[in-house]
Amino acid sequence: MKKIHLVIAVVSALSIVSCQTMLENDAQKQYEQNELDIQNYISSKQLTMQKSTSGLYYNILKTNPTGQKPNVGDEVSIHYTLFKMSGVKFDSTERVKNVPFSYIYGVNRLILGMDEGIAMMRQGEQGLFLMNHTLAFGSQSDAQLPAYSAVGADVELVKVRNEEQQMEDYISSKNLTITEKTSSGLRFFLTTTTTNAQVKAGDVVSVKYTGKLLTDKQFDTGEISVKIGSGGVIKGFEEGISKMRLGEKATLIFPSSLGYGTTGSGSVIRPYAPLLFEVEIVNK
Repeated sequence: MKKIHLVIAVVSALSIVSCQTMLENDAQKQYEQNELDIQNYISSKQLTMQKSTSGLYYNILKTNPTGQKPNVGDEVSIHYTLFKMSGVKFDSTERVKNVPFSYIYGVNRLILGMDEGIAMMRQGEQGLFLMNHTLAFGSQSDAQLPAYSAVGADVELVKVRNEEQQMEDYISSKNLTITEKTSSGLRFFLTTTTTNAQVKAGDVVSVKYTGKLLTDKQFDTGEISVKIGSGGVIKGFEEGISKMRLGEKATLIFPSSLGYGTTGSGSVIRPYAPLLFEVEIVNK
């Protein structure tokens, strides 16, 4: 029995190696075909393209030398159109309705060719990128796009917003008046005041809270007991309530460095997310 099992295992292993070799050979042939398809597209459109070390063909069609470049953690909004080398379009954003696609740069990943292309761009620029299947969708396929297809992407980098800009845009859109902006980046808005004693280090207070993203999406609500200065809650939350008195209400807005940082929390709070908390100290 052991010998039979061993033979089966060897045959299976050989089959896997053989299949893998066939797939690799097929992928290489398709890569070569991709290059021909891309060159034919460039010739037919009389394009001037450059080629990166990865094999990406690119041309920044519209430049904006003073535009903001994206950094890891920034919110990036783009318009794009994806097309086959035949010229047939198979995916795009809604440009007519001006509904761009937004994502967190360096955290959410696009296809490799688009990631590389957008890294070359600044806000307000438009680029054309032509990519072989290793930079596009590889062996993935659907009804519109065969496996190992070369892909073109027309991309406009509409907006780049770092965390500071996201917070300031939110504050402006809500017509909020800041009570205090601290050196750490906390924006503190006192909405209800009292003459009670201010909390101090070592005090244990009960805090009603509602946590939101800057899209106004609520991710948590409840009541929590906090010992001031103990570090038992995220930094922005503790810094905010340490400025308050019993019975007061406030809104706190702070960057991810005072929240959940570069890792985020759960499926709702993404990495590099600035947060908003509505808080009330109800007991001391």
